[in-house]
Amino acid sequence: MKAVPLVDEQGYFIEDVLVDVSFIGTSVLEGKGTIISQFVPSGLYKPHWNFDKSIWTEGMSAEDIAALHPVVTETSEQKISRLEQSDLDNKELIASLYEMMLAQGGH
Repeated sequence: MKAVPLVDEQGYFIEDVLVDVSFIGTSVLEGKGTIISQFVPSGLYKPHWNFDKSIWTEGMSAEDIAALHPVVTETSEQKISRLEQSDLDNKELIASLYEMMLAQGGH
């Protein structure tokens, strides 16, 4: 047995289904959709099977994909403040480690 993708009438991925390892091509499962022997390539957000070209395509628009990954913009002032705070935090950690080493008799 092997898992192959099941798509709806428009070609959008529904789920993987188990078929015999010898299955190749496509086959309609009445009332469920169409099974495709070609595996879904990784990296697709909304896998879509193009029946005319017999290939997998991205079914989600570029705008919708971009909306999934909002760009966080940081002003120069915010970046400077964040870096200054990080620098202070690091200095405090170094001082704590130094004090611990002195307490243990280290150099």
